Amino acid sequence: MRSSTLVAWAVVCLVTVSNLELAAGWQQADEGTSVEAGEGLVELGAWIEVNIPGASEPDVHPYNPSLPPCYFRQANYSELNAWLENDFVIAPDPDEVYILKLCDTGEGTQLVTFWVHQPALPKEPPPPTIKETIRLRDEAWGSLAIPEPTTQMAPGKVTIVQIPTFVWVSAADRTPVSETVTTTLDGHELTLTATAYPRRLGFLRIDMGDGNTLWCDAADVVAFDHSRDPLDQPSNCFHYYRQSSVNAPDLRYQVALTAYWDVSVRCTFNGGLCTNPPPAVPAQALTAPAHPIAVAEIQALARPG
Repeated sequence: MRSSTLVAWAVVCLVTVSNLELAAGWQQADEGTSVEAGEGLVELGAWIEVNIPGASEPDVHPYNPSLPPCYFRQANYSELNAWLENDFVIAPDPDEVYILKLCDTGEGTQLVTFWVHQPALPKEPPPPTIKETIRLRDEAWGSLAIPEPTTQMAPGKVTIVQIPTFVWVSAADRTPVSETVTTTLDGHELTLTATAYPRRLGFLRIDMGDGNTLWCDAADVVAFDHSRDPLDQPSNCFHYYRQSSVNAPDLRYQVALTAYWDVSVRCTFNGGLCTNPPPAVPAQALTAPAHPIAVAEIQALARPG
């Protein structure tokens, strides 16, 4: 094999290394990166050099001193075993390729050295710094379009003491939202995805205006179904007013609603989870404009029986 061909092969060929078992008397030389050829130094990359016991490289070509005594040739495991007469045990692998160093001597051609490619493991890129992940976390978090809630009530404007008054927010105001930010660090992709979702426990905190506070979990915040009986609703987010709002300013209670959202951040680097994910994002609280509601009291009249 000419050195130019060898260089091209060594650059473009990736081969699999089988487990090598050295027979008694065999010697493995240090790992080398190049060999001398007739046309100069040939770079071989990451190779293990194995010297053949008892073999020696002649000083000159036995028949033509103007020619280099040794040359290189690519071979597979079958040809290598043939040269070694099976003294060197190699696990069969048709895809494996070797470089043989053959020398012409007065007794014929002799194998003196061969190289086995040992591919270097790909270097793992350094993980992104906490500072970088926090920067992207804040960018993704800041881009989240968490909806500001609007208080929905049934009855909506006037209710009555001792009957359930339901509170909720629309489906759009309780739908999870997500935002992804991606950057490249030294050719490797870093991605952070921030997702906000209604807090499972204690999603809504509702100041009912009469001094009582109502807490509702996310699963209980369901729209009022006007086709069903008020006492047979799917929602568990309701309040019983015990007093009318006759003494309240403007004769109405002001209902103040706050929605709490949890935010999770998923960090991936080169397709895998980050080894140093950013700190958690605190819960987000969004307050709805005050919702006025009048509470009336109906007096029951008793007739003599």
